[in-house]
Amino acid sequence: MHAYSSSDSRAQALGTIAFLAVLLAMAANALTDALGIGPAWLISAPTVAAAFGLLYRFIDTVAWRWPLLHRLGIIQVPVMEGRYEGYLVSSYNQTRLPIRICIDQTWTRIAIRFDVLEPRSSTSYSITAGLGMDGHNHARLTYTYRNQTRPGVAEADMNDHDGTAEVVLDGTTGELTGRYFNFRGRQGTLALIRSIGEPGGDPGTVRVER
Repeated sequence: MHAYSSSDSRAQALGTIAFLAVLLAMAANALTDALGIGPAWLISAPTVAAAFGLLYRFIDTVAWRWPLLHRLGIIQVPVMEGRYEGYLVSSYNQTRLPIRICIDQTWTRIAIRFDVLEPRSSTSYSITAGLGMDGHNHARLTYTYRNQTRPGVAEADMNDHDGTAEVVLDGTTGELTGRYFNFRGRQGTLALIRSIGEPGGDPGTVRVER
């Protein structure tokens, strides 16, 4: 997974983490004082740092998905993780192919994998990405990718290449639509739907609130 840019500055969340870390450190220091364990000055600073690190890790991997944090505005990054299946229509002979996009995401990192399913001619992996809100209950993901072809399956003139894709998630329906461009001079449109049963797969749980 790689880092991604976001319209969420994350400043409020980091401030909340720091405040909670201080409270936890104070509680830990009070406990160690009561138990007579070591001088307070030796424990306080490492305790704050450790509490901040643990809280940051917990929010980055787990709590950032919680609807309450989104409603409070503490976390504003849209939740787009999951598996999407649908079709692409290429500008090359208007070819229509079944595809799958898998998005792995944390609060600060993301990985996007794009597979052509039939024929299984290529797989693309994201290199950089940017994510933000796009109006009410919609999220826009823009990313660059590197495509790897499968020799013997892909067309003879198809080689590994880079490109850019831009997709918009409808938080109500779970529909993912967009377009792509590549350095081979081709482009096309994408239309997918989030798979039910995947993490966040129920469209009603897609959280892209402001």
